[in-house]
Amino acid sequence: MKLGELVFNQQTSHPTMNLAAGTVIGDAVAHTAAATCGRGADGAPLAGKVLTRESDGVGTVAMEGAGFIDVPTVGTLALGYQLLVVDGAGKAKVGAGGTRCLVNIATNGLANIKL
Repeated sequence: MKLGELVFNQQTSHPTMNLAAGTVIGDAVAHTAAATCGRGADGAPLAGKVLTRESDGVGTVAMEGAGFIDVPTVGTLALGYQLLVVDGAGKAKVGAGGTRCLVNIATNGLANIKL
């Protein structure tokens, strides 16, 4: 499938996505539109983490199947499987309706999770 210049056939767990305005490398992101990730609304399900951002507004996002990644968090997440959402400011937190992820290690403000 193709959206604009982005082709999603044969992409793996680090697809090239359109990035919403204000999204920066390292942000925990949600889907905000077709083929687009961004900081999203507070409570939106976690989609992944921005790995790269180009000047044209596209970048790679670690998504489901990417394995273990470090994400910025609000506070300290409990270990084990948690439902994760975004806070709207580039961080992840536990929330109803979130994406089920394994929290492997957690400190205040950072967690290693498996997408």
